[in-house]
Amino acid sequence: MIVLAVAYRLSPLHPLWRFPGPFLNKITSLKAMHMVSTGHRYTIIKGLHEKYGKFVRTGPNTLSIASVEAVHPIYTTAQSMDKSMAYRPGRAPVGGLFFTPERDIHNIRRKAWAGAFSAKSLVKLLAVVDKRTKQMIKVMDKRRGADGVIDMSEIIRHWAYDLMAEMTFGATSDVELMANGDPENVSENAQNATVVFEVLGEAPSIFDIAWNLPASDEFHVLEKTATKLMDVRKHITGDDIASYLLGEKGGERLGDEDLNIDSAFAIAAGSDTTGGTLTILLFYLLRDRAVYKKLRDELDAHFHSIDEIDDPKGLQELPYLNGVVWEGLRLGTPFGGLPRVVGEGGSMIDAEFIPEDIIVSVPPYTQQTSPENFYPLPMEFLPERWQPEGLGPDTITKKNAMLCFSYGAFSCLGKIFATQELHLTVAKLVLAYDMELPKSFDQQKFLDGVLNMRTTLFDYPLAITATARD
Repeated sequence: MIVLAVAYRLSPLHPLWRFPGPFLNKITSLKAMHMVSTGHRYTIIKGLHEKYGKFVRTGPNTLSIASVEAVHPIYTTAQSMDKSMAYRPGRAPVGGLFFTPERDIHNIRRKAWAGAFSAKSLVKLLAVVDKRTKQMIKVMDKRRGADGVIDMSEIIRHWAYDLMAEMTFGATSDVELMANGDPENVSENAQNATVVFEVLGEAPSIFDIAWNLPASDEFHVLEKTATKLMDVRKHITGDDIASYLLGEKGGERLGDEDLNIDSAFAIAAGSDTTGGTLTILLFYLLRDRAVYKKLRDELDAHFHSIDEIDDPKGLQELPYLNGVVWEGLRLGTPFGGLPRVVGEGGSMIDAEFIPEDIIVSVPPYTQQTSPENFYPLPMEFLPERWQPEGLGPDTITKKNAMLCFSYGAFSCLGKIFATQELHLTVAKLVLAYDMELPKSFDQQKFLDGVLNMRTTLFDYPLAITATARD
């Protein structure tokens, strides 16, 4: 049977026969699992497209498509595609916004969340960001090592968890990783579980194993924390994300199981994406002293202290800060793909007919670092490329190639919030401290140690020095 399966996958009878790709990827999904397990899928996929071209067969029934033109039919049309089963966690009951692969069901679930990120709600959420960022600035002093070095990877991870927990549960939240550390390894366990699910998601036939592995227990540490907080939160009212999930704002109340899954997801996903991006952004910012000085000078021209920043939305009007944030998002979201399933009847994608049930994806990192979309120097952190004059007359800055928030029915509801959150946090950090990378810091080791398996891990922590500004 194995020989027949391999022969079929390599034969002209297979619907993906004409598409190029590595030999092993064509015959087994185990190769894709290994690719994900390295944490470098995002760079491997980029390399495959550089070798094979726009369409690459990355698995027996999967295609990676490096094309801006592919975004519309896959993600944004009225007939946009459902998520693949890689998003469903094993034998767990279908539930939770992120874990719902069907577009129609997802759209219904999404309505419960929509109000949490309305313009009115953003004001309250950003007040939490302001409060927690001021706390982070104080924590940086407390966690300074004897050599004066600060582990910003850990501090940012703890900041992000505290922030998302308070945003989700309001005053009910007792998640205080910045103050107390993480003795139960809540953040680490959630990341470890996510890694297992992401790896096994490349082989749906054995994905059910994940729910019975130790990593599943690790994920439940966060779920149990969220469940405990939600049990308390049900008996009080407040202006937080939970108020929308509980139907306190007039919408439909989610069932208890969905409440627990969605609240755990809110903390894990909201903290991981922002925390990872902020860490990478800060690295690039500190690596280039000229870029850092330009940003600091722009902020100094408008503010004398962090307390003067009272309009997060207005920060987007500062051109250099805005460029720094969008360059951080461009280079700081190392995602290998956003898999979708081609629907009944197949689909035309960038002039190629793709049969039904094939899993397709446009790789965000590949698109966001392609010279076809960002030119010149697509691998360099250059905030000027986002300004009207760009980097010169030949500048290419395709904003529609930014896939960090996805597009369409499954796009990130918190996009506006996340961008304002980054503007606010970066501005306050730069105003509060003179920051540098220590001379002993190995920049290449940091870049090589950026791993992504649906969660961003840092094998080599971001170490900085920081001196309070007068």
